[in-house]
Order: sequence, then C-alpha cells, then structure tokens
Amino acid sequence: MDQALMALYHRHVVAAYDRQRRLADFLERNASGQGWNYTISTATLELGTIQFEALYLGSHADPDNSWLWAWCNPHLNLTPDNRELGDAIRKLARDANIPAFAAEGQVSCADLLGPAVSPRTAHALAAVVAGELGFDAYYTIPFEHGRAAAVIRDGRLRAEVPNPAARIVSVFPQALAAFPVPNHREAFAAYAAWHGLAVEEAPRGVSVLDNGKEVLKAEFDHLNRLTELKGTVGPDG
Repeated sequence: MDQALMALYHRHVVAAYDRQRRLADFLERNASGQGWNYTISTATLELGTIQFEALYLGSHADPDNSWLWAWCNPHLNLTPDNRELGDAIRKLARDANIPAFAAEGQVSCADLLGPAVSPRTAHALAAVVAGELGFDAYYTIPFEHGRAAAVIRDGRLRAEVPNPAARIVSVFPQALAAFPVPNHREAFAAYAAWHGLAVEEAPRGVSVLDNGKEVLKAEFDHLNRLTELKGTVGPDG
C-alpha cells in the first residue's frame, strides 16, 4: 500500500461521508426519485431538474482492479476546468509524495490502497481529492465492469454545523459501516479536527474538546478499531 495515500484517506474519509450525506439530503429535497445524466464534454451532472458542474476524475475497472485518471484517456473531451483539475492533482503528487497522482496510465488499486479499500477505489480517491482540493461532494458513475467518479464544488451543499460533537456521534459510526476504514482511530481524530475541535491523544483513546471542555471520548482496541464512543451532546446539526 502507499502509506502516504492511506494517511490522506484516513484524514478525509469520514468528512467525505459527511459531505455525501449533505448531497443526499439536498437531492432528497430537490430531486427525489429523479434519474441522472452525466456529460463529460461539458462536465455537467443532471439529477432531475438539478444541475451541477462535476469534474470527471477517473474510472475504476473491476476486472483488473485498476484506476485511470480522466486526463490520461486520449478519447475523452475534457473541459478546461477539468484539465486544470488534472494539473492540481499532479501538483498534489509532488506535494504529498504520492506518485500515483501523476500516473500517465493505469495504476494497480491493490498496490495503492490494499485489499480492503481497493474495491471502493472510486469512492476512496474521490474522497481524498475532494478533501485536499476543497470540493463539496463527489458523485460516482456506474459503467459496465466498473465505476467512475466526478467531484463537485457548489455552495448549495454547504451548511453550518451548530453542534459538531453531536454531528460526530451521528456520522462517525455510519461512516464506518459505509466505507472500509482500516484505522478507526486516525479517521476519528481527523474528523473531529475537520469540525474545528481540539483532539487529545491518550494510550487507549482520543478525547475531543470544545473550548477546553471534553465533549467526546472514543476508545479503541489494539488494532485501532472503535470500541466505545461516548459524550454529552445535544441534537445533531
């Protein structure tokens, strides 16, 4: 596995799930039950009457468990903004020391993400790119024998969180059920920090503080799997 990439995955995976929940809530309110259509040449994602600019990221092929960045496919007609996304990810390859971000052809997902995460490569790489480059959500697109991903930046998907601790209690266990997360501890600490809360590490667990007061405490086993999450919180924001 690429350890630098896995570190970014753990940093962003739960925040990405949080953003996906907000996307799902937005679509439920505005495009419930509607079909979707995606056009690569205009980077346009349509869901009923809702339209997003969604920059095509790449595709994961199930048969050989490989990933191909969009800009490495000469048959795709990408928008200028989509080409700029490719430049930003290649820069991230240098800044984060992850050579796969600058790959010019197919890359082995198992080598990058390991056996647990690689079957969900489209989600994993979209989560990392969205987190590192400030996108608000992503959308995965099924195709025969695989799944592609596109990233979305749209103010309609942003919202204030009045009670971050309550949001963490609600979202974190759901994220563990929805995505493969090898290191629960790293992901929990990163998610709390994403909400702007302070994090204190201890041998058995992680405390989360809001204005100096402990609001959450998570305990983990020797494999960094969550065993208990407790705190005193109000309604989820």
